[in-house]
Amino acid sequence: MKEFLYKTRAYFSDTDAGGIVYHASYIDWAEHGRTEMLREMVPDKTQSELAEGDDGILILVRSIKIEYHKPGYLDDAITVHTSIEEMRRLSCTARQIVMRGDDVLADLKVGLAFVNAKTKRPAMIPDFIKQAYEEEL
Repeated sequence: MKEFLYKTRAYFSDTDAGGIVYHASYIDWAEHGRTEMLREMVPDKTQSELAEGDDGILILVRSIKIEYHKPGYLDDAITVHTSIEEMRRLSCTARQIVMRGDDVLADLKVGLAFVNAKTKRPAMIPDFIKQAYEEEL
């Protein structure tokens, strides 16, 4: 399974007063990883453009399961490894591993739902997004 890598750093705003990465920062980094993966896989459409029009699509988080393994610290170089584990008609599951070098800091499984931007009802994953994910896998 092909992975998309998103690199960032643990900034002061990602940490608590003791310089330890705050638990919600891992969710932010995972979101950035998924967003950048989508940008690379579907470079001709931004998320705003995907949402436009009567057939516009939103990709929403349906569920998140996180297992924290080790703490991150201020100034750590962080890499988020993102891959799509399962693709269904209306949803998919992303696996995201947040690492500092060879150390796994957190392991996330993120359920993503596709909805019509206008009606806010479940929608089929557009073929061009399915094809882009399948090409990357």
